[in-house]
Parts: sequence; C-alpha cells; structure tokens
Amino acid sequence: MVSNHIDSESAPTKRHWSRWVARLCLFASLSLAVLPEWGWESRFGIAALLLELSIVFGILGRQWILVGIALVPGCVVVVSTQPDPHMIAIEQNTVVNLRTITAAEATYLLSSGGRYGEMTDLIHAKLLDKTFDGTQGGTYNFAITLDATGQGYTATAVPRSPKVARYAYSIAPDAVIRYSTDSNLAPYGQAGKPIKWGR
Repeated sequence: MVSNHIDSESAPTKRHWSRWVARLCLFASLSLAVLPEWGWESRFGIAALLLELSIVFGILGRQWILVGIALVPGCVVVVSTQPDPHMIAIEQNTVVNLRTITAAEATYLLSSGGRYGEMTDLIHAKLLDKTFDGTQGGTYNFAITLDATGQGYTATAVPRSPKVARYAYSIAPDAVIRYSTDSNLAPYGQAGKPIKWGR
C-alpha cells in the first residue's frame, strides 16, 4: 500500500519532467535545422535523435500536441534527405572523371621525365579535353595541385553548388578516390576516407 501511494505521487512529477525534456529536445532539434550551413549531414543524426527523444518523452508526459508537432518535421526530414538519383548520377560521373585525370597523369609522367602535369599541361598534351578546366561550365570544378618536386599530385573535384551535388572528392597517384577532408563536403564521419562505391 505504501509503495502504491508513493508511485501515485511520483507519477505527476515524472510526467512534469518528461514534458520539459520533450520540449527542450524539440527546441534543440529545430534549432539545428536553422543553423547556418556547416554541413547538414554532420548534424542530421543529432537532430533526428533529439526528435526521437522529444517524441518519446512527449508520450511519457502525455503531450500529444507536442508529439504531433515533433512528427511533422521528422517526416519532412526523412523525405527531404532521400538521395536525388540525378545528383547521385552526377557524383558517380565525377568519380569517373577523376579516374580519367589519373590515367592522363600516368601517361604524361612517361613523357615528361618523371614529372606529373598541371591541368593546362594535360589539356595541352590532349590527354584531357577542355571540359576539365572549368571554362565550359559543368557541375564540378576540377583542379590539380602538384607537390614541390612535381612527383606527386592531388586532383580534386568540388561541386559548384550544393544544389547539383553533395560531396567533393580527391585522388592521388595511388588512384584511391577519397571524400573531401572538409566535413561539409563528405558524408558524416567519412571526411578524407576512401569512397565505398565506384571502385
């Protein structure tokens, strides 16, 4: 009897705290959505977790209106973050283009006395066409940076706009395609790591 009496008294207190936690989680999740652009994918996991917590504590606190409010942005986020097939096709084509640059560098190396070429060198040698220099538009900006000796290079591909592609890539003489070291231009937790497709 004593235990049941204590439980009945603590239940309103638990609901009270659940309501506050639910509100705080919802507010924090929505705040993440309106922060300046520093990489949506970097904060998506945190925002989704906070939304889930808001729903759970909202149910515990019997805050049905709050639960409904939390479900709406949750559904919007799930729908809006589905990969765009056209965007994925652009990214896959960009990976192919980076491999084309690597093949061009390997060919140039054989005829240059052991030095890799810059973008203009490869185009002048007709190993690449002018679409790589960015003067004819395109969805990505390609660039080649040589090391001090000319015996190493890094080729990069950076999207011109986040509306056309999500990620940036790089490749070196080891021919491994990697995501950009900029976490805003790579999947969450994958910055600087080899890609897992298109090999």
